[in-house]
Amino acid sequence: MNSTGRLDGLNDAFSKNFIAFVLGVIINCINGAFVYTYFKNEVLYRDPRYVLYIHLVINDMIMLTFSVALHIFTYTIPLTFAPCCIILLILLTTTKNSPLNLAGMAVERYIAVCRPLHHAQICTVQRAYALIALTWVVSFIPGLTDIMIVLATQPLSIFSRIIFCFPSYLYNTPYHNAQSVTVQVKC
Repeated sequence: MNSTGRLDGLNDAFSKNFIAFVLGVIINCINGAFVYTYFKNEVLYRDPRYVLYIHLVINDMIMLTFSVALHIFTYTIPLTFAPCCIILLILLTTTKNSPLNLAGMAVERYIAVCRPLHHAQICTVQRAYALIALTWVVSFIPGLTDIMIVLATQPLSIFSRIIFCFPSYLYNTPYHNAQSVTVQVKC
């Protein structure tokens, strides 16, 4: 596939979308079982380890759902700029969210192992929720700056334009390049 037309035949496109959809549903069902188990057991509500874990699972479910949807949309319907920006904002936010959540889980385990007598006072469920809110805010900032740069540098008519939904096509101004170099470390 490219931005001017689809290179895949109908059978290839259908099989790719079907496989992506089925795998996405299977993985989300497995993760849904974890979420169901968490919400059925009150004991898990009181442990910040499990609060952070279920946040990671729900975050992965959101990321997988939007990734599969974007994959299918690129084959089936032409997307305009606005919904593409929203989908990419959610995807970029959840992508940055997972490592931050894992870092929070690692710090929680570090405190449990190295400071076991203080663990109950330091790692509370309320602090786990505060950490989750902080990770969402920190993860949301780079995607929001991309959209703000588009609003400042492009005419509003860009939001009605049909575009191939890929970050380098959407965010291609020199300001985006400078923001990308500033925020991301490229190896």
